[in-house]
Amino acid sequence: MSGLPASFFDGRTPRRQAVELLAEGGEIVVRGAFGERRIQRTQVEISEPLGRAPRLLRLPDGAVCEITDHRAFADWLTAAGFADSPVVRLQARWSWAVAALAAAVLILLAAYFWGLPAASKVLAPRVPEPVVQSLSKYTLNFLDQRLLRPSRLPQARQDELRAHVAAVMQARPGLPTYRLLFRSSSIGPNAFALPNGDLVMFDELVALAKSDDEVAGVVAHELGHVAYRHGLRQLIQSSVVGFAVGLYLGDLSSLASGLAALALESRYSRDFELEADAYAAAAMRAAGRGTEPLAAMLERMEAGAGRQERGGWDGLSSHPDTAERIRRLRASNGLPAGD
Repeated sequence: MSGLPASFFDGRTPRRQAVELLAEGGEIVVRGAFGERRIQRTQVEISEPLGRAPRLLRLPDGAVCEITDHRAFADWLTAAGFADSPVVRLQARWSWAVAALAAAVLILLAAYFWGLPAASKVLAPRVPEPVVQSLSKYTLNFLDQRLLRPSRLPQARQDELRAHVAAVMQARPGLPTYRLLFRSSSIGPNAFALPNGDLVMFDELVALAKSDDEVAGVVAHELGHVAYRHGLRQLIQSSVVGFAVGLYLGDLSSLASGLAALALESRYSRDFELEADAYAAAAMRAAGRGTEPLAAMLERMEAGAGRQERGGWDGLSSHPDTAERIRRLRASNGLPAGD
């Protein structure tokens, strides 16, 4: 067979030398001004085609032959008895390339929608308690410094609400340790839970409630998020790489800002909200209060969101299917959805 023109690099100097490649029996022959080199074909490594980039024939001592004429090299390989790997052959076919791309996209989507939530469910309970406490402390400090204001509720009223909530919650076995805190904010009625059990309720939500049982219903819902570790799971899902690096390096500041955004906007998935609702319903029924207080509060908050949306507060916009949640709560209490 005729020789194939190539450029030779000895792997020790940048000097380019013109050579020709031949295949003789079980050997590859590299012939140039330096003479002739023979290498067993099994010791030669051939690069895959990558667009217009030169193909490479690598020798065992680090020397390289570079070929720019792809078509001539393909013909030479065929004549020399070399065959491209199955991967290379599949890459050359558009139908397989498109199928591989589609499969990769499907795998990524499956990992995002199913794999990541499943992983977060396993990982969240295994986060060390000191990390949970530190992260929650950083988050609350971050919010107090930037977004929240001290509560305007009289101390006697705060103590009254804490006592009422404690009386309602004591009927629920296995309750997470919690601390009920009050703050004021310009973003409207809201409450959120931090992973360590700190429950923050805004004065505006207390003012919206028509009974202390409605406040207790909201607290029970937030305790559901604590019990199921929803905050940590959501944080892991939304920033899994940053979360892992933060835990490893001990950098909690960026995690705290991420958790603050999630907590303040109550960005929980539909499944998380329904889980917390079910937890609250069980707690309120155990205390003999029923689920109507929480359903009524959700309904009033949703109505308030609609009235105030033009003023800049979007209320429950991040809570999925609020009407469906209200219907479920009332159905579990034996009440018509419209009551």
